[in-house]
Amino acid sequence: GTAASRCSTSTRRIIKNGIHLIGSYVERYDKWSWEEILSLHERGILLKSHHSISDPPLSENPTQQSMVRGKKEMRLLTNALGAIRNTSHSTPDNCDEFFNYGIVDLLVRRLMPEIKNSHLATEKINSHIEAVVPPSFIPDATQPWREACYRAAGSLINLAEKCPSVAYQIASNRRLIYLLIVAWGGTKAVTSESKALKNTTTSIKGVPLLHIGLAAILHSAEDGALEGGLDDVMLQVLEKEKIRKKIAQRNEEERKRRLWEKK
Repeated sequence: GTAASRCSTSTRRIIKNGIHLIGSYVERYDKWSWEEILSLHERGILLKSHHSISDPPLSENPTQQSMVRGKKEMRLLTNALGAIRNTSHSTPDNCDEFFNYGIVDLLVRRLMPEIKNSHLATEKINSHIEAVVPPSFIPDATQPWREACYRAAGSLINLAEKCPSVAYQIASNRRLIYLLIVAWGGTKAVTSESKALKNTTTSIKGVPLLHIGLAAILHSAEDGALEGGLDDVMLQVLEKEKIRKKIAQRNEEERKRRLWEKK
């Protein structure tokens, strides 16, 4: 059916707290694809069918009016995802509340639309290094929902840091882990050249500090959440973090030694 018909059948929840309120904004768009949110024709139908005295007047050009509304709806969803990302920096209690609300499934369906069931599907990928994130999962700069996707990915990583249940759930899906690795550090974080690990200088160049939430996801995958365990890509991410820590520790020891010599 159309976006309008699917909207009318969406599940209503009782809003008990601020976490539920923020989550409801994401859930509002759960039945719509990114394209449908921005869709001129369908958004025009939705506007007309729900227009009332309290609504702002429609312009004489319905296509132009629906275009404006579509952009506003996308901005509202993007802002809601930003609020989740920021709130997930706070306390474990808030992260647990997000998890209990079902925000993980909502965010994953935004990032991976082909997942239709209510819980993450465990995917088997036989090829390790060759298995990469499809380009459509990481929108390029031409897609209006690029920022929303990165905010959703950041929210999942933040939630995984303080809520073990989130880390374990995410860790059950290999392609989702790849997506989060790319969102965290870009393509520089994923390399198929295992020889680069021998050169500690070049192997960590351009790779950011491993986020605690992403580390929690990888360790959950290592502990059994992911069927087949960690592959070469994931092992490289953890190995590079170990190398980075060793270099940082060595640099700190060298700094202290120089300060001691000056005394």
